[in-house]
Amino acid sequence: MKNKAKNTDKGIKAFNTIYIIGIVFAGMKLIDYLQWTFQLIKKWELPQEPFFSKVNLTNVDIEMSITAYLIFAVSYIIVFGFIFLGLYQLNKTTKLFAEKITFQKEVGSAFKKAGKSFLAFTFGTLIIDIAVLAWTQGSSRVIDLLSTELIVFLILGYLMFFLADIFKEGITLKEENELTI
Repeated sequence: MKNKAKNTDKGIKAFNTIYIIGIVFAGMKLIDYLQWTFQLIKKWELPQEPFFSKVNLTNVDIEMSITAYLIFAVSYIIVFGFIFLGLYQLNKTTKLFAEKITFQKEVGSAFKKAGKSFLAFTFGTLIIDIAVLAWTQGSSRVIDLLSTELIVFLILGYLMFFLADIFKEGITLKEENELTI
């Protein structure tokens, strides 16, 4: 029993390390987005760095207003915030596991919220990129917009829903077991 608790503690520490790394990387990317957006607002002209959409706007003669860039940039920043919400929910589940709370509604709920957040980021980013593509009438295909980042968060989002269902089933089995005893 002591060995099992030791392994659980190792798993929680490993997740916390990954969680911190994820927060740092997401935070750095968000800071880049914010800097680009603030440069746009401050000078009311496009910054030297390329726009952070997956739609390739370099070497393309496109007339897009500064206001449109600002709307797309703010949309990206809002959608990117869903990564932080998803990571927060996963961290919440880890804390519940550390307190030996496993088959409770809070765990399944946190997994479901994390899944919704990751899927909101994935589909939100894809929708914004398609809107930029339509706005600029670019020649890129929509399939080109699917980056590794989006596919990872798509898989992660659906994995969270899968885990939420497993914990929901576990809660049902636990309650049935308690009624039997």
